[in-house]
Amino acid sequence: MSQTSPDESLAKRRPARLPDAGFTLLEVLVAFGILAVILGLLFVAIHQTERTIGEVESGSRFERKMEIVRYLLREELLGAYLNQNDPLTLFVGFPNHLHGRDTDSLMFTTLAQTRLSQTSPVSHLEGVQYILFRSSGTRLFTLVHEQNTNLLSYGTQAVIPEKLLGDVWSLRIRYFDGMLWTDRWNSVQTHALPLLTRFDIVVEDRKGKKERFFEEVQIPQSTLNQNQGGGNEIPEGSGSTGN
Repeated sequence: MSQTSPDESLAKRRPARLPDAGFTLLEVLVAFGILAVILGLLFVAIHQTERTIGEVESGSRFERKMEIVRYLLREELLGAYLNQNDPLTLFVGFPNHLHGRDTDSLMFTTLAQTRLSQTSPVSHLEGVQYILFRSSGTRLFTLVHEQNTNLLSYGTQAVIPEKLLGDVWSLRIRYFDGMLWTDRWNSVQTHALPLLTRFDIVVEDRKGKKERFFEEVQIPQSTLNQNQGGGNEIPEGSGSTGN
């Protein structure tokens, strides 16, 4: 009969070791670390998505504003009106510079918003002006459209300013007389309208990136002449080219 050693007897008396009922501290820490990484990646993805959506929406709003500016320029320039016998009708563009940047302005009379009555003298003309104003607390400008209603009518005149576009870096306006481009126009001296007028607008976004836009409009070369009976001839033909 074999004898059992004391060590073997002690091992037999010990209960079998049960499997662990929980996680060790190391396993818990690893699980939390993995969870933190997943949440971090998810947060970054959500943030990038929100930023992308914001940039797209901002770009869409800006494009809509630019379309409004272009439309207004085309409509008013196509309706530009000049009567050599009437000193209140004009087309005057001045080059301006500030801090090495172009800050031009343009003022002219237009029939874009109203029409002449065939049984009354010239009336309801509007004087409009495109001009830059310095935005407070920044080096940028705001493009402002000023409209002088009832320019030649009886009654009270009203100047209506409207902010068209913000964050403007520069504005350059040029005029084509049929042979050369020039940076100024004065109908008092030329007694005529330019054949083409071009707007170059540079806008700066929040990141400091500059974008350039332009609009070029062909102005109809017709002059409204008043008849003795008070009737008026409306010019025919128009054209515009743009970006």
